[in-house]
Amino acid sequence: MNNQIININRLSRITFQIALFISLTFISHSVSVAQFAIIAGGNYSNVRNNISLENKEPILRYNFGFSLQYYPFSKFPNLSILNELDFNQKGYQQDFEKYYSFKFNYLSLPILVNYPLSKQISIQTGIELSELISTNIKQGLKTYNNFDLGLVFGINYFEGKRLSCFTRFTYGLFPMLDYYNIDEQGNFKNEIHDLKNVCFSIGIKFNLFNEKIFLYK
Repeated sequence: MNNQIININRLSRITFQIALFISLTFISHSVSVAQFAIIAGGNYSNVRNNISLENKEPILRYNFGFSLQYYPFSKFPNLSILNELDFNQKGYQQDFEKYYSFKFNYLSLPILVNYPLSKQISIQTGIELSELISTNIKQGLKTYNNFDLGLVFGINYFEGKRLSCFTRFTYGLFPMLDYYNIDEQGNFKNEIHDLKNVCFSIGIKFNLFNEKIFLYK
């Protein structure tokens, strides 16, 4: 099982690196015609689990990164795409007379479609690819899966302003742990894929360059 997990992690890391390379290549070619911003905020994070985790509670962490917003086609002037490069800290905690925190630091690549409902509010949806880069758990990078994929739903407030804010919910699709259930005789019963990230984020976005330019006319 360990070799299988290692192979999956290697494949996931290669997939993430390819996605990162493609995103950075596209960003380098489009940065002169896109809205570039700095983002920062907090994460209210937890995990979904199949096997019971006693006294499991959410944990408050943080996020920060860079955002690139561009308008692919002038025929669809209200539609924009967001590419981000974020540092996301997620996890959970357990209360056993004192709190024990389990923190997972991810480098994330959200790819979102943004559509304004009004001059003040827009909705966003898409995916978030994440690579686990560190954790406070001993041997955590060898134990937990390094790659995560999540569905993202969000709202941006004060759309088009120099300073705006956002709320975002990320629903992790990939398990963080793969292991076997072992019976009392030591026999492997079935493989278990458990612990999936869920995260509610809130933050601010500061547009360094706020001009709306179409990539393709």
